Amino acid sequence: MREFAHRKADFDKAGAELVAISVDDPEHARKVWDEAAQHNVTILSDPGAQVVRRYGLLHTKGHSGEDIALRTTIIVDENGNETYRKVSSSVPDIRTPDEVLAQVR
Repeated sequence: MREFAHRKADFDKAGAELVAISVDDPEHARKVWDEAAQHNVTILSDPGAQVVRRYGLLHTKGHSGEDIALRTTIIVDENGNETYRKVSSSVPDIRTPDEVLAQVR
């Protein structure tokens, strides 16, 4: 998140808005917005995982028997159409800002 926050100007130039969705409670999402995202990335709290479920990104009982969201990068165009999706299998597999910018452009 921090890397994306630092690259906000590059995403702005590409006409892209950064939005993160977290299944964590609103207090935790606010803390991430304050600290890691430095107010440069919109973070939406989805504690009931309603949005995550609609995108098919819920890993049922994925961590200590708890449902978790799959770490995923999705690009949605100005018409609301999904144009890119990468579900990451591990933390090192998460797309970098440069990789996402290449897809946006």
